[in-house]
Amino acid sequence: VEGTTLAPNGDDQAFVVDAWMTGKFDLDVPKYLVAAASTVEQLGGPLKAKLIVPSAPLTPEDVVGVLKGRGWEAEIVKQADVSALIPTSSDGLMKCVDGRPSDHSAMDGPKALGGVYSIATNRGVTDIEGLKKICEEVKKCGSVPSCHGDEHAHPAPMGCGFFKLWSQSKLEGIPAPQFDSEEGKAAIMEAGGVYECLAGSHEEKVVYINFVEGTTLAPNGDDQAFVVDAWMTGTYNLDVPKYLVAAASTVEQLGGPLKAKLIVPN
Repeated sequence: VEGTTLAPNGDDQAFVVDAWMTGKFDLDVPKYLVAAASTVEQLGGPLKAKLIVPSAPLTPEDVVGVLKGRGWEAEIVKQADVSALIPTSSDGLMKCVDGRPSDHSAMDGPKALGGVYSIATNRGVTDIEGLKKICEEVKKCGSVPSCHGDEHAHPAPMGCGFFKLWSQSKLEGIPAPQFDSEEGKAAIMEAGGVYECLAGSHEEKVVYINFVEGTTLAPNGDDQAFVVDAWMTGTYNLDVPKYLVAAASTVEQLGGPLKAKLIVPN
């Protein structure tokens, strides 16, 4: 599993061979694995191996099945049939999936649950320093980190429904943050991110779950939709089932439309 490893444990020792690094350094794979096996054998190590492989990727068809099991309507549509799809840019905000219009113009960034909070919740990051590190990662990956509030909430940053659910421990299996909405806003801005204010009330009619890498949909105040750019889970190596279940739960708890269109490449 690329980019992962196991730390040594003195109470439960194991040899660990990260075979994926052979690709990173363009090594002779058979020669490398034969050398690894020979080394263990000559050192009198255990002749017992467990090969760790990536989990099977979750397909759009799988997601449709899960959503229908939760009482949603769901269908798969082709990229060519969604004319509003636009390329993302490095100036675009990694912003919330919220469909309301924003006071910020850079809407051509990936849409994620609560903006950068999406990554924090998926990885179990609950502290300010961890949040700031995520902001740096987002910038390196070519987006502008952000969070948002609205005109109605007090304090304003609690206008993000996803953050509100997170802070109230209403997202199953996801620990609540150790900071409040204003502290999160301040940390994101200190790390070079953006705070946006959304206008009006929720009038989303559909949830778009977008699998077309490097694309997104900009919010349209006259035709609101939740936009979940599912492809960004690969960019940030997120737990895909956990992420999509959190997205579905958020829409359900906020009283959003239980209707999804999954956008797939042509």
